[in-house]
Amino acid sequence: MNFRVVTESLKFYKLKSDRAVKVWLLLLIMIRAIVTMLPVGDRDFKFVTNILNGEFLQNGELILPTKGNLLIIVLYAVGTFLAICIALLYAEVFILENESKRTDRIRVGSNDIFVVPLKKVSGHDFDDLDQLKDYVKDNIAPSSFRRFSETESTQKLPYLKTALRDLFRFIPGLLALSVLLSMTFIVSSALLMIPFFIVFFILIFTPLNHMYSQNKLARSMELSFAQTNGAKLSMFFSFVIQNFILNLPTNIFLFILADYYYSYLIVDAFFYGIRVFAIARLYALFYQMLAIRQPYSV
Repeated sequence: MNFRVVTESLKFYKLKSDRAVKVWLLLLIMIRAIVTMLPVGDRDFKFVTNILNGEFLQNGELILPTKGNLLIIVLYAVGTFLAICIALLYAEVFILENESKRTDRIRVGSNDIFVVPLKKVSGHDFDDLDQLKDYVKDNIAPSSFRRFSETESTQKLPYLKTALRDLFRFIPGLLALSVLLSMTFIVSSALLMIPFFIVFFILIFTPLNHMYSQNKLARSMELSFAQTNGAKLSMFFSFVIQNFILNLPTNIFLFILADYYYSYLIVDAFFYGIRVFAIARLYALFYQMLAIRQPYSV
């Protein structure tokens, strides 16, 4: 099943909002080209090489990045943040477009924590979490949780407007999540990155739980932990396989265009856009199956 899902993730163009995909692809190419080709800053990160070699001091002074290095780091950080925003827009539009196909073939079990926001069960008194789960199981099926009604789903929906509104609402949470993951990344650099990947896949569904299912940030993180239970390793290998497949054409062009630096950067920017879409689609597919409990159906 994982290989089927990975294969499906490569079909990034299969979105009803095809004009949005074209605009996003152009934006991603421009972002990547600006980040890699803009003639500013200092792209020679000698301090990284020295630190990796255990050389922390030079002429009695601590080795630090130059101002030009910091400018490039900020440039890459902003470009990556914008790419993540576009990826989240793609993922939510994908989920919204597939609402009409949602079925009850996969029922919510008594031990599952479903994606339903707490406001949908407000007004009910529950003594414990088990009662809440039983209520959700008996009254809220996967097919019943939709952002749009069945009547609206047959019309041309403002998917992009909905996703944009949800993204802007999530920006503070996304920044907080980015800081948390960045800190985990730095700490994990001395531990083979294992803690980072564990935390990353625990929190992986937090953005869509906040954007699509309208939960608060803390609740979204709690849901993500439960939704990924037993599936973290499977998702990790799926993303690794996808990354390997996507790296093949990039490496081929790197070899062919080795003597044509700027030509390679332009081609690299194009494949960068495709990579972002493929990752976003795989992310949305996993969310569809694990969080919404929707069968593999696209």
